[in-house]
Amino acid sequence: MRAWLSWLVLFCVLGTPALGVTVQKVPRPPRGTWTVDLTPSHVLTQATKAEVNRIANELNDRGLGQLAVVVVGTTSGQPSRMFALDLFNRWGIGHAGRNDGVLLFVALSDRKAEIILGDGVNGPEDQRASDAVMADDVVPGFKRNDPNAAVLQGALGLKALLENARLNNPNAAAASTDAPISMGAVADTDPQPATTEPYVSRPEEPSSSSGLGFVVGGAGVLGAAGLAGRAWFRRRPRKCGRCGNLRVRLDERADNAHLDAGQRFEESLGSVDYDVWWCDPCEDALVERYGALFTSFSRCSRCNYVTVKQTSRTLVSATYDHGGEVEVTRTCGHCDHVTTSRHSTPRRTRPSSSSSSRSSSRSSGSSFGGGRSSGGGSSGSW
Repeated sequence: MRAWLSWLVLFCVLGTPALGVTVQKVPRPPRGTWTVDLTPSHVLTQATKAEVNRIANELNDRGLGQLAVVVVGTTSGQPSRMFALDLFNRWGIGHAGRNDGVLLFVALSDRKAEIILGDGVNGPEDQRASDAVMADDVVPGFKRNDPNAAVLQGALGLKALLENARLNNPNAAAASTDAPISMGAVADTDPQPATTEPYVSRPEEPSSSSGLGFVVGGAGVLGAAGLAGRAWFRRRPRKCGRCGNLRVRLDERADNAHLDAGQRFEESLGSVDYDVWWCDPCEDALVERYGALFTSFSRCSRCNYVTVKQTSRTLVSATYDHGGEVEVTRTCGHCDHVTTSRHSTPRRTRPSSSSSSRSSSRSSGSSFGGGRSSGGGSSGSW
């Protein structure tokens, strides 16, 4: 036990220096550039950054939207989705009024990727295109340990998304045969909170302080200890209740034979992981479920699997004078159950003159135009 505790303390101490990456510490790219690489080894090559900047400048010059790419080492325990959305709205990616920004965010050490869509390019077709870019371009590249290919292919896919968005093709939108939205849409029976709060400019946080560093470091130690404890609990030996022999934990390929279709689909999405402990003498399988600590998927009210993808679409944009309305659609990838609900959003809050001036000074050196996002897009892991 003493050896185990010593190892745990060493693990926590070594993990603590990785803390400290916050949204406030991610520098805005200079005007005319659209990429930021904060990884310790600077994984993006100059050629990749130059090509992404070329793609983004072309989109911006044509008035089709704004594309940004940010790669960090880790979000230091903050959910990558929240980190990316906060960064998007803090920078104001996209053109004001059009909200046509797109952010490809990667936390390399966390093995997480996020696509954040501006509210103007967050329709059902845009969502499907975003999911395809994440599943077909971004995640496979990182699985091959080729981050430059993943980022470049992702940027090209998002360029196509903006070019084909309804916002940029009004004639195609008018000719669309999409079914009209029913005001009597069935409310979601298992609602999840939608990230529809409008972005409000906030004053800059103090750059650093010893007290804050101590609190963050302490939280990191506790978090690391919790993760280590969870890993030990999950891997601890199991005995068969019938014969008393130790069970054997099956590998990922072998355990699929003991999972149903829904469980296998959950594993493919990364929303749930299953361990199967096999007793050979009794030919008995013990299946244990472990939900992901952070996932963009939620539980389906019909089939009960964590296979629901939520998308939102702005119906009425909130202003300083009145609130807005968003339509939230939750689609289960396992049983194809779809629920739709509408939610009111509060009116926007006028920033104070001091925070407004600070926000203006922060954005003056970048190319971003004041776009916003309610959280639409895609998540991926590898």
